Amino acid sequence: MRVLKFVGYVFVLLIVIVIAALFFIDIIAKFAIEEEGTKAVKAKVEVDSVDVRFFPLGASIHGLKVTNPQAPMTNAFEAELIDANLDWEPLLKSKVIVETAALEGMRFNTARSVTGAVPGLTPPPSQEPSLVDQFKEDMKLPAIDIPDPNELLARVDLKTVSMAKEMEASLAARKKAWKERIDGLPNKETLESYKQRIKALKEAKNPLERLQAVAKVKDLQSDAKKDLQKIRDAKSDLEKEVAQLKADLAKVKAAPQEDMKRVMELAGLNPGAWEGLAKALFGDEVAKWANNAYMWYGRLQPYINGSGEEAQKSAPEPDTTDYSDGLPRFLVKTLSISGKLPIPQQDVPFSGKFNNLTDRADVWGKPAQLALQSQAQGVGKMDFKGVLDHVTAIAKDSFSFDLKDLPVTDLVFSDKEDFPVTLSKAIAAIAGKADITDGKLAMNVDAKFLEVQLANLLEGESAPLKKALLNTLKNISQFDVNMLASGALQDPQVKITSSLDKILSQSVKGLIDEEKKKLSGKVQAKLNEIVSEKVGGLDSELNGLVDINALLQERIGDFSNLL
Repeated sequence: MRVLKFVGYVFVLLIVIVIAALFFIDIIAKFAIEEEGTKAVKAKVEVDSVDVRFFPLGASIHGLKVTNPQAPMTNAFEAELIDANLDWEPLLKSKVIVETAALEGMRFNTARSVTGAVPGLTPPPSQEPSLVDQFKEDMKLPAIDIPDPNELLARVDLKTVSMAKEMEASLAARKKAWKERIDGLPNKETLESYKQRIKALKEAKNPLERLQAVAKVKDLQSDAKKDLQKIRDAKSDLEKEVAQLKADLAKVKAAPQEDMKRVMELAGLNPGAWEGLAKALFGDEVAKWANNAYMWYGRLQPYINGSGEEAQKSAPEPDTTDYSDGLPRFLVKTLSISGKLPIPQQDVPFSGKFNNLTDRADVWGKPAQLALQSQAQGVGKMDFKGVLDHVTAIAKDSFSFDLKDLPVTDLVFSDKEDFPVTLSKAIAAIAGKADITDGKLAMNVDAKFLEVQLANLLEGESAPLKKALLNTLKNISQFDVNMLASGALQDPQVKITSSLDKILSQSVKGLIDEEKKKLSGKVQAKLNEIVSEKVGGLDSELNGLVDINALLQERIGDFSNLL
């Protein structure tokens, strides 16, 4: 009886534990999601509530907020509801297989009232330049104002000046070296000594002394020939040096033309420079879009190929999972999604499906597929398709999107104080395609803007170039933009062109040519002053070496006459 009584107590206790577990399981699940999610994201992950059900097995998560660790006052992602139905059997093998799931009320980049940073966990903001910073650095407006000639010349390291200084120092060193060499060569005193000695030998009276004198004269002539050769060698070396110095001087005299070219390039007065205006105007906005796209593409990686950030930093642990049933460790077969996308100045509602979302596409054998659509009154139409094929070792991801009749308002193209431009109103159509194969990007985006109204343009501008450009912009009613990106995914080569390039370039061409001619004359006059001061003395210095050559030639003649 006591045994039966004890078993009864145990049975009642188990029932109480099960009831308590069932009662508190929602709280436990909420705590687990927030705790583990925060560790994974390295910033706060918050959930309003969690409902766990057993028949059928599944769960609903309400009010999910995921902080952006790089911007803790912003939620990277929000969802009103996440609902999933799971299979029992795979759980016994530590596998999460979701047959159907729903992700509703998605929103991106929403503001937080308090920081989502977690002390000791959230990393400090990266000191490396972001993609936005890199684009801003590359995409700058060309010079608009007419620069001052003196300022331009001060900003350029003039080759004329540096080359003239180098040649001046070289000429001084060579003149010193040649003075020392000339002092060591046979001179007029040497020649006069030869003459006196030969004369004395020729004055011998008896026949024997005359015979001996003839031999000695030949010896003296032989020595004189050697001295003559020294002078000729010196003259030959000098002629070579003078020829080289003349060539160097010619380069110095040609340097002002190169300096002139560099100075005028720095002035920026080139109609072709305005063909890059689109890159400067649209660069910031393109960078923001690209940065968001890169961020979400990176966050998807752990769920489509099992190569998350941590896996890349350290060697992965051995995978002991049994895949004989053909199921990966994580799989969402069908995910219905809906929410709002933050298109510039608009929140565009969307809905769609994400199929075959898994960490091991090679096991499941099917690529992930994403399809989004949106068609709302006054917002336009959007179609987005994506295929993330990680079935084989070489990942092949492709995306295509098409936005039509999208209203655009108050889109800041340029916030530069000296040349602000805002697209106050337009209707946009944007279509593009991007392929990412083994980490290499190939992307093409075409955008058309109709019914354009530009605002925030400077009024009463007197600078001629700015005035011409602003007058042209005021009359623009439509334009198109094309962006091409290719190369390494994290550091692509980006090219942006627009019909604005040609329109603005033509509007300022004549004016730029006129202003360039005026500036060129002023710069040339200033440069001529510098050239006259720095180069003028080099000719006379070089003539000093030419005079030495004449001296050597004279000595050669004197010694030749002796022989």
